[in-house]
Amino acid sequence: MKISGKAGILKIYIGESDKIHGRPLFEEIVFEARKAGMAGATVFKGIMSFGASHSIHTQKIFALSADMPVAIEITDTKEKLDEFLKTVNDLMDQSKKGGLVTFQEVEVLRYEVGEKYRIVQK
Repeated sequence: MKISGKAGILKIYIGESDKIHGRPLFEEIVFEARKAGMAGATVFKGIMSFGASHSIHTQKIFALSADMPVAIEITDTKEKLDEFLKTVNDLMDQSKKGGLVTFQEVEVLRYEVGEKYRIVQK
């Protein structure tokens, strides 16, 4: 896969404990992104957040919630991300959990497989 120039990042903000089909929602989204051939996906764990419910999520002992925030970033062309957004919305609907999904246009400066992942062609 080769991407360069104009691309985008789909950002999905959900809770670490959100589940679907018995597994973490963030894992399901990443595996579906890989299956869909997206250029890349990364999950980041936050240390504190609040969202639409305005509940504070933190690891502090007396906090209202220990459900830590996670952000998933998926990078590819705008067209592929627009198509994949249908899958994200479906998974989030099935999980019945809240969240936030955003899109940001970016300029890809470099995207290539590192040496340790190159497959030797015979």
